[in-house]
Amino acid sequence: MKTELYKALKGISVESLSEEDKEELLRFFVVAKTDVIRNQIAFIFSDANFNKAIPFIIDKINDKNLSHNNGSLVYALENLDVKEYFIDFIKMVCEMEYEPRYQAYEIVQKFAPTISKEVREKALKLLEERQMLLQAKSADTESDSPLNFVEQTIELLQNLQQHSE
Repeated sequence: MKTELYKALKGISVESLSEEDKEELLRFFVVAKTDVIRNQIAFIFSDANFNKAIPFIIDKINDKNLSHNNGSLVYALENLDVKEYFIDFIKMVCEMEYEPRYQAYEIVQKFAPTISKEVREKALKLLEERQMLLQAKSADTESDSPLNFVEQTIELLQNLQQHSE
């Protein structure tokens, strides 16, 4: 689905965007109905290091109506400064489908060494609760399963916790 609007967005020179242009794109991002348009704007924000867009992108990722079309939005956050949203990514690892879960795990790996002890403890608590829930449901244990991602994330954070003590 290549619309004229999508083509126009693809043609934007990120370097030439003013702050006003980014703000206008942000307003458009919030109301965009088409996945390819929304994703392209998120990639523009990523390329432009427009960190102001982070909470708006996370809102779209968490929108239940977009649950099958949010992997690209998580990917777009990879190059932004999302450290203060670490717990949001932990929740994505716990709750999302494969693609956004995988991308969220990549972001967790990237920022895990820089988070505070308090945030790490909160993240571990959430992960352990999710692990118990998945185990109680006799969840799939394959390498790409939600349980496996949760367990990998727990292991990552526990290893970091041990090294920081």
